[in-house]
Amino acid sequence: MTTTDDFLKSLFDDFTLEFATWLLESPIQSVAQLNVELPAQPKTFVDRVGVVTLTNQLEVHLHIEFQGRRSPVPVPNRMLEYLTRLDQTYQHPFCSVVIYVGRWAGSKDEGHHQRLCPVTGLVTLEWRYRVIRLWQLPAEQLLALDQIPLLALVGLTRIDQPAEILPRVVAKLRSVADVTKRKQLLTILISLAEEEKIATMIEGMLYPDEDLLIDTPFLRKMREIGWREGQTAGRAEGRAEGRTEGLVEGHQQGESHLLSRQLHRRFGELPAWASHRLQQATVEQLERWSLRVLEAPRLEQVFDEE
Repeated sequence: MTTTDDFLKSLFDDFTLEFATWLLESPIQSVAQLNVELPAQPKTFVDRVGVVTLTNQLEVHLHIEFQGRRSPVPVPNRMLEYLTRLDQTYQHPFCSVVIYVGRWAGSKDEGHHQRLCPVTGLVTLEWRYRVIRLWQLPAEQLLALDQIPLLALVGLTRIDQPAEILPRVVAKLRSVADVTKRKQLLTILISLAEEEKIATMIEGMLYPDEDLLIDTPFLRKMREIGWREGQTAGRAEGRAEGRTEGLVEGHQQGESHLLSRQLHRRFGELPAWASHRLQQATVEQLERWSLRVLEAPRLEQVFDEE
């Protein structure tokens, strides 16, 4: 289903000014996003990159990577490649930031790396980038920034006093005048909360008529129940084939149920054709469609396969 990475990118895409102001610690006039695919071979994709114009008219490229606990390639090595390719592609001053998500992620990365010549001791290669570990960042610091959209990240920060912090966060997000953006921010706030206890507390602060764009922790549990039922059915067959089919079927049913609830919240009662599509879809299709729930203006566009 929708991953932490997807929510973070979506949040950045819709609130680039607030992100740039925070990361560059400067007043921003505008941000123009650039293609995340860097030319030349092999193909390389960065998470986000854009041209930032400060209020003093200075222009700088801002490059952001959202990184969890694991990376198939060490992050410093990846960043060296990104920095080199970005410099070759744009030939313009830029700043790079790695935002680490999840406890202990990036705990050994200080954002400053170098290689020395073993004979002369001279630095032959050096690269730097800013490191932000959200799991170490006190939630109070996000509140102090006075950038309301960034409060959707609070569930990824260190919350020492949730009973005090969370009501303030929800109140500020609820003050967003645009109804769609307000729902989006509250949805992301709950979805990014790493601890179920925090997500449940936030959910309890919402008004009964305050619909979100996706489901709550309760419905995520319902999906897990679907997976377990599939496992049980598979074991009952007593054969490897039965177990495999049961797992797949249970996974599909859980994903289908959750997406159905999400769509119902966003678009109202589902027509028969939409329910049929959900029942017949593969897990891969369901995951792909779920990524469109937040932004698709019409139900038909969620299922668009083009």
